Amino acid sequence: MPRSDFDFHLQRFPDHGLAALRPLFDRLPLDPYISGHFRRRRYSHFLAPAAGLAVTGGKDGFDVEHLQRLDHAFFLQSRTVNQLAGGIRREFAELEEGLLHLPIFSSVVKTFIDFFGIDAAKREFGVHQIRILCSAEFSGDPAPEGVHKDGFDYVGIFCVERHNIVGANTLLYRELGGQPIFSRALQPGEVVFTNDRTVFHYTDPVRPLGAQPGHRDVFVITA
Repeated sequence: MPRSDFDFHLQRFPDHGLAALRPLFDRLPLDPYISGHFRRRRYSHFLAPAAGLAVTGGKDGFDVEHLQRLDHAFFLQSRTVNQLAGGIRREFAELEEGLLHLPIFSSVVKTFIDFFGIDAAKREFGVHQIRILCSAEFSGDPAPEGVHKDGFDYVGIFCVERHNIVGANTLLYRELGGQPIFSRALQPGEVVFTNDRTVFHYTDPVRPLGAQPGHRDVFVITA
């Protein structure tokens, strides 16, 4: 049965191969649905046939060849969970095909599926690949909509890289206007899972550490 008896959980995920992701994040296109030039993003959604959940790739996780990328579709949230972009049919570029064949990507997806105990052959899940940029001229806002829920059952925020930044603290709340029950600047190789039905989340602005530009790279997976 899918996991439901929790609010949040922090853990590490197998992070060998994170460096291989840098070129793919470098090529992310701008998110056209927000003002400014601080967020870059891709999005795809998948099913994973049950046979694909076997660990056929050794320590690197299940064989990503079994992932079924679903047809391109827009991403839609209701205005009740996203007052900034809710109700807008947002279309993002698909994840690059090369990403799907990297062992680190298989590790990330398997970590998500294993933690929640979901049947990925029946439940669609979405993968957002996001880079937040900052410089001496501007900070980057990972959550311009403020404290929010995503409108799903499960959310996993996987930190891939923090480069020359401060801030980007992820905070979780049981209620709007309440005190955070979790606050942490996620480090590369860390993931926080949240029960999107019971907790709200937010990540505060990304600011440069010094005069040079910086960025924060994450995968956000929802189901």
